Amino acid sequence: MCGFACAPVMQEARLERDSRPMERELESSERAASCPARAGLLLLPGLQQMCRGRRSEGMVLASLSVAELGAAVTGGATNGFSTSAAGVPAIALGDLLTLSVMDVALENQRAARLRYVPQESLGELALAPFSGEVLSRPSVWAGIAGSLAAGILVSAVVDRGIDTRNAGKRPVIFGREMDTAPGYLLAGAIGAGLFEHVALAEEMAFRGVLQSSWARSLDETRGWAYASLLFGAVHGSNVLFIDRSQRLAYLAAGVPFITLLGAYLGLAYRWNRYSLAPSVAIHFWYDLLIEAAAFVADPKNSPLAVSWGMPF
Repeated sequence: MCGFACAPVMQEARLERDSRPMERELESSERAASCPARAGLLLLPGLQQMCRGRRSEGMVLASLSVAELGAAVTGGATNGFSTSAAGVPAIALGDLLTLSVMDVALENQRAARLRYVPQESLGELALAPFSGEVLSRPSVWAGIAGSLAAGILVSAVVDRGIDTRNAGKRPVIFGREMDTAPGYLLAGAIGAGLFEHVALAEEMAFRGVLQSSWARSLDETRGWAYASLLFGAVHGSNVLFIDRSQRLAYLAAGVPFITLLGAYLGLAYRWNRYSLAPSVAIHFWYDLLIEAAAFVADPKNSPLAVSWGMPF
C-alpha cells in the first residue's frame, strides 16, 4: 500500500500540431467554453476554477487565499508588517494568485490544442514532489542532489561562510523562541506549504506558459534559453531583501546560479516531453532542503525568525 505516492501524475504534452485530440484537451475545451476567463474571476484564486466546474480545486484555492490573507494581516498587526509573520503568508498568497491565473491560462491553451502545453491537472502537479513515479526519474533525483550541493556552495559564497554558532539552539519562529521538537516541526510545515506554492507558481509561469509559448513562436532551444534567462533576472530582485554587504556577491554568484538552475529545470521539462511534474518536484525539494539546511545551521536567525528574504 503506497497511497498517492504511487499514483500516476505525469502526462505527455502535444508535440505535433496534427495529432489527434487528447482527452484532457477535450475536457479543457468544454470547461473553457462554459466559462470564459474574466478578470473579475481571476482576482480571487479559485473563482474561475469553480465557474468552470472544478469545484474541489476552486474551493481549496479560495480557502487558502482567505486563510493566507488573514494570516498576513494578523501577523503584521501582531509583529509588524516588515516581519516574517506577515511576509511569509503574503508571499504564499502572491504565489497562490499566480498559480491560479497560470492554471487558467494553461487550461485555455489545452483547449486550443497548442503544442508543448503541460497536460497535468493542478492536483497532479501538487502531488508531483511526493510521487514515486516522478522522484524515481534520474533527471529528478540527480537534479535535486546536484542543485542542492551547488546551492549550499553558492550560499556559502554569498553569505561569506556558513554560520553554525547557533546550531543546536532552540529555534525562533516569527519572533518567538520555541522548544526544539515543536519548533522544527512547525518550521518544516511552514516551509513545505510555502515552497509548494512557490514551485507550482514559478514552474507553471516560467516553464508551462513562457518556455512553451516561446517554443511555439520561435523554437524549443530559444524558448528554453529565454525562459531560463528571465527566471534568473526576475530573481535578481531578491537583492532588495539582502543585507547591503552581501548584495554584490549575490548578483555576482547567486543570480548566475539561479539562471543555471532555471536552465536545468527547463531541460528537465523538455527531457520529460513537456510534463511539468518533474520540474515542480525538483524546484520544491531544492527550495525546501536548502532552507532546511540554513535553518538547522542557525535556527535563531533564519528567515522565519526575522525579516523575510528568499535568496533562491
